[in-house]
Amino acid sequence: MSQLNQIIASLLSDINEAKAKADEASRNLALTYSSDDVLQFFPVPKIGIQNLEVELKYAIEGVEEKPFQTSQSKERLENYVKNFSAETAREIRSEITKVASKNDLYKSLGGNYPDENWEGNVSKLISTQLESLTNPGNDVSKNIQNAKKSLEGDFPQIIPTVMKSAGFAVVPTGKGSFELLGISDNDEVDFRVTKDYRTNQEALNDAKQLSSSIASNKASVSDFKKDAVTKNDLASIKIGNIQLPIEVESKKVGSSQPKAFFETLVTNKAISIKNPTVKQPWVIGRPTPKPKPNSPNTPDRAEIEEDESLREIAKEVLKKRMIQLEAGIGKIAEETKSTSLRVAVDSEKLSKVKPENVMTIKFTLNSQDFTMMDDNSKPSIL
Repeated sequence: MSQLNQIIASLLSDINEAKAKADEASRNLALTYSSDDVLQFFPVPKIGIQNLEVELKYAIEGVEEKPFQTSQSKERLENYVKNFSAETAREIRSEITKVASKNDLYKSLGGNYPDENWEGNVSKLISTQLESLTNPGNDVSKNIQNAKKSLEGDFPQIIPTVMKSAGFAVVPTGKGSFELLGISDNDEVDFRVTKDYRTNQEALNDAKQLSSSIASNKASVSDFKKDAVTKNDLASIKIGNIQLPIEVESKKVGSSQPKAFFETLVTNKAISIKNPTVKQPWVIGRPTPKPKPNSPNTPDRAEIEEDESLREIAKEVLKKRMIQLEAGIGKIAEETKSTSLRVAVDSEKLSKVKPENVMTIKFTLNSQDFTMMDDNSKPSIL
């Protein structure tokens, strides 16, 4: 609040008090006149003010702006953060759905991924990280940057990630299990191992054995048939004492004989594993390391690459939305801040101020502003 409004309020209060005392004096005179045999025939003397002009000179000594910390401003910030979190989660879900539905690596998540429950959990996560912004007066920019870093650290925990290495990919499914895919250098699916894995480590172990056996030409395929329901072509691939069932879409087999097709598939896979294509840097947003000379081509933990497709989508949405968040919070802070003025009105201080820095406020009060009212809100008889 400004000191100036307090000065004007005090001035108006003094005027009202002076008028009240004048009216009281008039009342006393009226009683005296009415009880006097002679004075009762004379009019009661009183002073009437038709217009009062006030001119107040002042100088501003200082200005201070600070957030207006009220329950209303806090509630407004809380509602904004809540709506922002819900809208951001909805947009992230929408963009992830578009990518996941078109990317072969993520089709096992199902057409309903991510679902509404996932969106609700993401909304709560974002809202929790932005809680510090609901207190007026906090450093908005700093808190937003901290929240963004925290969220980017949280997203890898809530967004399924495909792990790739040496021609194979371990993929999460919508059921919470994992499956193993044979993939090309362009991340196209060559075949699926039709086995559900409880953990990604189980799938990685089979991927390692497959890669090693195929690369050393010790893998063989057999049991060729067609699935009566899906119409896909099936076979078994033998690695040591283990046989893994694999599946290929029939359109890929085409008119080829299944046996010849699967044997060629395994042969080409061996060539791909032995001579991996080196990707150009920054194809997924970060440099892709080149393989070390004479390094083994089996998927050891150090060679496993995490596919960043869905994470990058979430990060891009979050980056764009965070800019909007800062603007929205800043607007609320601007609209709910208060300005305090320190003003000088006494002649001694004003005499020391440069004339161009002295300001004047003028206002006029007419006779209606001084009309006394009784308890029934009607003009008083006095």
